[in-house]
Amino acid sequence: MKRIWCGIVIMVVGLWIWLSCLGVPYISFSKNWPLLLIALGIYIIARRVRKAVRTHRSAGVIINDLEDGKINAEDAISEIKRGKNDR
Repeated sequence: MKRIWCGIVIMVVGLWIWLSCLGVPYISFSKNWPLLLIALGIYIIARRVRKAVRTHRSAGVIINDLEDGKINAEDAISEIKRGKNDR
């Protein structure tokens, strides 16, 4: 999935530069290039936050999953230990 996003970003940047060279109105790369940095920053932050939310579950949620039979005891112990080590 990461490679797909990299390809999309490279295509959009190339298209943007090409259109600004052709003189398409409102797409001036010389004025608007910082928007690429802003978009890249937002993407990186959103990806990290999404990954952190997915990987860090509280001990209560892990225990509930254990009680519901969604995970076994060994997986629950390893998840709880991994969460403590990340802090």
